[in-house]
Amino acid sequence: MIESASSAAQRSPARLWLDLARAGNFPSVWSNVLAALVLSAPVVGTWPTPGLFALTLFAGSLAYAGGTTLNDVFDAGFDRQHRPERAIPRGLIARSTAGWVGSLQLALGLGLLVFLGASPLAAAGLGAVILLYDWLHKRWTGSVLLMAGCRVMLAVTLATLPGQTMSRLFIAWLVVLFVYIVVLSLLARREYHPGAPAEKLGKIVRKMLAFIPFVDAVALLMSAAWIPAVCCAVALPLGKWAQRKAASS
Repeated sequence: MIESASSAAQRSPARLWLDLARAGNFPSVWSNVLAALVLSAPVVGTWPTPGLFALTLFAGSLAYAGGTTLNDVFDAGFDRQHRPERAIPRGLIARSTAGWVGSLQLALGLGLLVFLGASPLAAAGLGAVILLYDWLHKRWTGSVLLMAGCRVMLAVTLATLPGQTMSRLFIAWLVVLFVYIVVLSLLARREYHPGAPAEKLGKIVRKMLAFIPFVDAVALLMSAAWIPAVCCAVALPLGKWAQRKAASS
């Protein structure tokens, strides 16, 4: 449902920035980070150290927030017509300001991953895929591959951290995650097709976004990593709750 202009204008600045960051989808990013660290551990199923886990969650969230904020910067013209309730079309946040903030978020997220020891090449690849998606996704149907590539490249970058490795199960999880995100993205693109049931498709897309942790949990269960799998499962209802609170899309 599109909110009224008055309700959008009444939002706090913090809430507006959280909307740009699609903060409602953060739990699925955290789940991806946990699955990537556990499945790429030298002994599959090993829990990451608390410090590393916290910092990678923060880095992944920053990179995601930067990518989605820049997405709205690139889509400002499209959103004026199709999503006028968003912060940039409403004039509640300047496009230039969002551009600077999104760029800083993305740079800090990638920089933190490199600081932790991740491959600079992998981190640069993650940044490039994010920016390519933001630039091309309204122009090229094949950009759904880039969307899926963003999640996969985050996991690959995490797997290049010191002591991590890419097991067969890790790669199998990446393939399933990639296919899942491609399907999700194709459905999201149909929301704006003439005559498409936009509201129904929107609900399906939001549910699929919230269910990303289920993919992670299944892969972790296959590696007998029970506690991480439970944590990912918890991210599912948390994601649904966060979507309602942050009005993500």
